[in-house]
Amino acid sequence: MHKQKWMSVMIQITALLSFLILAAGFVLSIQDILSPPTTNALTKKEEIPPPIKKENGFIVGLGDSLTRGIGDEKGLGYIGIVRAQLQKKTPNSTIQFTNLAINGQTSSELVDQLKQHHVQHLIKQARWIPITIGGNDLRVSAKDIQKIDLKLAERNRIRFEKNLEQILATIRTHNPQAPVFLFSLYNPYGDLADKELTSSVVLEWNETLQAVGQKYPNVVIVPIFDLFQLQPSKYLSSDHLHPNHEGYQRMAMRLLQVIEDTSKGREQ
Repeated sequence: MHKQKWMSVMIQITALLSFLILAAGFVLSIQDILSPPTTNALTKKEEIPPPIKKENGFIVGLGDSLTRGIGDEKGLGYIGIVRAQLQKKTPNSTIQFTNLAINGQTSSELVDQLKQHHVQHLIKQARWIPITIGGNDLRVSAKDIQKIDLKLAERNRIRFEKNLEQILATIRTHNPQAPVFLFSLYNPYGDLADKELTSSVVLEWNETLQAVGQKYPNVVIVPIFDLFQLQPSKYLSSDHLHPNHEGYQRMAMRLLQVIEDTSKGREQ
């Protein structure tokens, strides 16, 4: 009898707890309907970040998944490695960075992103602006990794050239002084069939990067085609597209070299 009575009490307690949980959920759902949150980025006023101290270095990363560091098993990417190295060299200041890059972003999408007021505000304060862009524009020219539509690739290259002009012009409008470090493209398929064809297309796009970059002051092209040319699989992640940690380290060392050169140029 006592056991049955005890079981009956436990069932009643369980039922009561279930009712309370359901009631709480109902109340919260009603509150969300009657008083929806006001933190939606599409409805609230655009928040402008606080100003960065002049004595601190501020890196603003732009572009695609390479600047986001996708594929790095340590989660740093080239921008995280660069920041850490710069911090070691300047222990009395704080190297800050914001990463505005978006996975899969094309040059057309970057043009649109640069129209956002908070992005423009951050660019104005930047000391260094590294960019990776163009890889996704080129990738849509291929039906698969070994079949590039050359006519489509050329149409996309022309569109990319126009977008890149607009990207650099916008950055220079909001920050005429900060060096812009524009990474070249590399061929992740350099160890597969038709590597001569894929490499020639990538090199043609790199010529476009170089030609457009030369039109604007303080725009430095950071060449990385050679870093992945001979042993791409050694420096690429498992997706055979993005760099692994060692690949990002190579990109970071190349960027650190040109940052040092531009800093010495300013001092002189």
